[in-house]
Amino acid sequence: MKEIRALVADDELPARGELTYELSNIPGVKVIGECGNGREVLAFLKTHPNVDILFLDIEMPLMNGLECAKEIVRMDLSVKVVFATGYSQFAVKAFDLEAFDYILKPYDEARIARTISRLADSLALMEKERAPGEIVSTSQKISLQTQGKTIMISPAQEIILISSEKSDRALFYTTRGIIESKMTLRDIESLLSPLGFFRTHKGYIVNLSMIQEIQNQDNGTLLLTLSHYPKEKVPVSRHYIKDFKNTLHLV
Repeated sequence: MKEIRALVADDELPARGELTYELSNIPGVKVIGECGNGREVLAFLKTHPNVDILFLDIEMPLMNGLECAKEIVRMDLSVKVVFATGYSQFAVKAFDLEAFDYILKPYDEARIARTISRLADSLALMEKERAPGEIVSTSQKISLQTQGKTIMISPAQEIILISSEKSDRALFYTTRGIIESKMTLRDIESLLSPLGFFRTHKGYIVNLSMIQEIQNQDNGTLLLTLSHYPKEKVPVSRHYIKDFKNTLHLV
């Protein structure tokens, strides 16, 4: 695994120190900086563009985490943002800002380790050479190769959901229409999970920021309505429902 370079931003020194300590104990992770507010983060990133992951507190003085993340998106920086906060009500806003992950204080060692593991898997996948019909990440966009052409897409803004009825192809429901690709959902999940996508069923992956409505079903599962394709009701199966609720901090 390539060394993962981390930046920690929190205005509270004890919380910042705790997170830095937890990260430093994970093999392959190096904390290369600490910041006390969003302005310091942006200044650091301008001089250290090689940061892989940013753990960003939301409530900070001068510039809070949400404002900082908006600037990072605008600047098209490749750093993965993990929001770290003591409050769960910011979850939806976080994924709207292309958050890689969202963790709650007090920090849990296992939870942080899972975040780093997901990032390592994502970085390893993006370093591989991709065959025709697969997708590769290029900063905030991916190239989706279909028959005879390559389409550049911003996943968080343009991909609504991905479905698969056959093992050898997947359907991307996008703001431009439905695009067919020769790729497995497993590979798609590995690449898009860091960009705010979630596997809800063996045949579906959804963009969390595109969810409009969540319906409880009599059998204990959930049914999702997404923007642009309201007639495509997407199930959340029992196998995925616990992680889905934890991700969105649903009671």
